[in-house]
Amino acid sequence: MPLELRPATEGDASRAAEIEALAYSPSAFNPILFPGPFPPDAKEARAAQLIQQLREDTTTCWLKVVDTDLEGEPTVSFAKWHVYAEKPPPATPRIFGPGSNPQACEMLFGGIDELRSRLMGERPYVYLKLLQTDPKHQGRGAGAMLVKWGVEEAKRLGLPAYLESSEAGHSLYQKCGFRDLELQSLDFSKWGATQKLNTWAMIYEP
Repeated sequence: MPLELRPATEGDASRAAEIEALAYSPSAFNPILFPGPFPPDAKEARAAQLIQQLREDTTTCWLKVVDTDLEGEPTVSFAKWHVYAEKPPPATPRIFGPGSNPQACEMLFGGIDELRSRLMGERPYVYLKLLQTDPKHQGRGAGAMLVKWGVEEAKRLGLPAYLESSEAGHSLYQKCGFRDLELQSLDFSKWGATQKLNTWAMIYEP
């Protein structure tokens, strides 16, 4: 079934939030980071948050991959890239909503933010903030299409591309030309985890 890369719009926010929930639910760390309970409108609130970020941050580029053979050409994968053509914006306060474990989330996401700030500083770069694929469509190349868009944009601008990778996405990013800069390895055993939560800072340099 043919996949097609397209720009995404505010109308895609609800599907993006749905894909995000589906993509992260199999992770052994998801119940630690987001143990619940969640309000009934949690997905709608996440979609609204994504829209707000799109409207307020002019560096944002939304992309989607659709399956043109399926009825309605549904989105199967979604990405949010940022093009920092001059320098990245200053950090904003992190707020973790209802159903989250604030301490664990701060360890993961706060650590990732600090890692990126230390490694990339204020130099210009292209940044992959989000990439999720519906589990029913993983392994078809949709994720690679979204990554390659950022690689080509980085080449066009003569800038490095940067991302943070989970274990699940690590091999994909390596195949797309990214190399490891540093590993963040977190001990969540106090919440029952039996292995470390690993996140790689990765860079592509044209």
